[in-house]
Amino acid sequence: MKKILLTVLFLFATTYAQADTTLSGIASQAVKDEIARATKAGEIEGGMILVHVHGKQVLLDVQGYHDSEDKLEFKLDSLLRIYSMSKPITSVVAMTLWEQGKFKLDDPVANYIPSFKKVKVGVVVDGKMTRREPERPVTVRDLLSHTSGYSYSPASGTPFGKEYHSRGVFYTHNGMYPPKMSIREAADQLAEIPLQHQPGEKWTYGLSVDILGALIEIWSGESLEKYMKRSVFKPLHMNDTFFDIPRSKLNRFVSCHTWEGDRQVIVDKWSDSAYRDGFQFHSGGGGLVSTIGDYSQFSQMLAGWGQINGTRILKEETLKEMFRNQVVPGGGRSFGLGFAVETAEISGADKPLGQYGWGGYANTEFRVIPDAGVSMVFMRQTVPSTHRMSKKLFGILRSGITIK
Repeated sequence: MKKILLTVLFLFATTYAQADTTLSGIASQAVKDEIARATKAGEIEGGMILVHVHGKQVLLDVQGYHDSEDKLEFKLDSLLRIYSMSKPITSVVAMTLWEQGKFKLDDPVANYIPSFKKVKVGVVVDGKMTRREPERPVTVRDLLSHTSGYSYSPASGTPFGKEYHSRGVFYTHNGMYPPKMSIREAADQLAEIPLQHQPGEKWTYGLSVDILGALIEIWSGESLEKYMKRSVFKPLHMNDTFFDIPRSKLNRFVSCHTWEGDRQVIVDKWSDSAYRDGFQFHSGGGGLVSTIGDYSQFSQMLAGWGQINGTRILKEETLKEMFRNQVVPGGGRSFGLGFAVETAEISGADKPLGQYGWGGYANTEFRVIPDAGVSMVFMRQTVPSTHRMSKKLFGILRSGITIK
């Protein structure tokens, strides 16, 4: 009897929790109208947005063309380059191993990759670099929070740029194609490149999560993609997320645009892209291809404090640590263990709520507001990123969310 009563109370509490957040129809229509307006005006090639509140789909819209030459439309099952939206996935995957006790956040990376024992800090004066000893080792926490001192390769003619380019650790084809090496090889090469500042000193965006991907292989004893599938993709039914696109699904891969003056042109066509053959560099920081539906599964799990439809990926306490700012005061933007740490003003809430997420190079972006149960995912395919459209759309959506 007691068990039955507890079950009823649980179901009642769950129903109540799922009923206390709403998205207005006016906001939903305004988002659709804005995507249509921007597409017609040539500001964007098109795009798709998917929003859930407490696991219930409240908005889905797909418009425009991923290939303006051949008039190929975006579709719900289109396979898109998500670039740096890979980072939150890789971070969650790493933290499943943390929960298993495979590492501690403040472990030195050198404990697992010996080449990091010789890491130095670069100091540039009058165009010349000198190497200095770090004040402390680079840690796993530094990689997750982008405070390690590694960046994406600077301009090739600069002192730091020469270090990255001479070792082949840089992206080509408008920044779309990764280094020509494995992530384990890249980690050893990065250990030779001086850090751009002391570990933990400030936030610097770069290849940190690719080193984390190499660590995941060491901790799990499996390839990065294999462990990703086992720990996250399979339990979340993310069947269309991978580094290497299966031959049977290549017809769903999309083209990508860039800007030439005031017009968009194809920079990476779906039918002859290097993505069709895959890359040796399985980038935990930017290498995944996915669909908006798959990514929404991941996003909804985050909005549900680590679980979705009864499937738990991480403990709530783990996610709360990941959503806590890890960057020291004065060190740049607020950033957790894999996510931007922000706040959102929501109608009906007595204080700003925590908002977390990230974006990708081809203008994909997502945000979750766990205390409201909100998941928002926007996708399109144009490089480089500006995120102007996603930020505008998310702003419209937030204005239409109410907690009662």
